[in-house]
Amino acid sequence: MRIMFVCTGNSCRSPMADLYFNDLCRRANRPDIDACSAGICAWDGDRISRQAAAVMSANGIDSSNFRSTRFTPALARECDLLVAMSASHRAAMAEIAPSEAGKIRLLLETADVPDPFGGSVEQYEQVFESMRPAIEALFQSVAGDGPGETGY
Repeated sequence: MRIMFVCTGNSCRSPMADLYFNDLCRRANRPDIDACSAGICAWDGDRISRQAAAVMSANGIDSSNFRSTRFTPALARECDLLVAMSASHRAAMAEIAPSEAGKIRLLLETADVPDPFGGSVEQYEQVFESMRPAIEALFQSVAGDGPGETGY
């Protein structure tokens, strides 16, 4: 199973979700599940923001090899699930890849994940902590380890 997390520039929210989800897969020895990420307005090949890298490092996750990717229909077709950080991302994804719209879900069911772009490391940490339970629930759902239905 392949999951793609999507935000605006693929430098903050979606890379943190991607890296953390893949860390969960690695720790659970689940090579059959992996994540990637992309941005609606991303430039291919950019690095993760220094603040997001600091948050990942504080959580024991190496982000040095991360490079940004632009969201495209071809990439969307390669994934089983597309996870948007906001309602506006979900709408843009459906417009860019209409044939894949049925795969799109919001990470948080009741709110958009706030964009920490340009903020402090502490703001990035708050955003990561707001995403962490949903990422863990998603992992448990797709790995078959979760209690009941999580909506994914």
